[in-house]
Amino acid sequence: MSAARKVFVQSMMISTGILFLNGILAMADHFLGKGEEIVIRWYHPMTIILTGFLCALPTLLLRNRDQWDRKTFWCRIILHGLALYAVVIGMGWLLNWYSDVEGFAGVSMVFFLVYAFVWIASHWLDKRDEKSINQALEHIRDRE
Repeated sequence: MSAARKVFVQSMMISTGILFLNGILAMADHFLGKGEEIVIRWYHPMTIILTGFLCALPTLLLRNRDQWDRKTFWCRIILHGLALYAVVIGMGWLLNWYSDVEGFAGVSMVFFLVYAFVWIASHWLDKRDEKSINQALEHIRDRE
């Protein structure tokens, strides 16, 4: 997958994951009767998309994974996770997504859930692409 396509797909997955989890948490708060009104300001959707894009950029650190040794793999994964966490916490602080420790913990929890979701979804998409490529190659071989 090309770098631009990878960044675009990652941006969409990250933004979708954030919006989905925020919706689930808001729905849970509503049905549990916490009494808090969730307020979505006009700029929140754009900030989530911007955050998704900024979080997709460090994904370029993970290109050519098959050429790394084990130590390089884990170092890059840790750097990747820390870079993404810094982006999310920085954007949250800058855009007032949280104002206290409880809000910070909520943003951190959403980050880790979205991070896991994107890893799983990326792995599934990579396997699907690999399967499509292999089927196309078999089809070409059969014609010859």
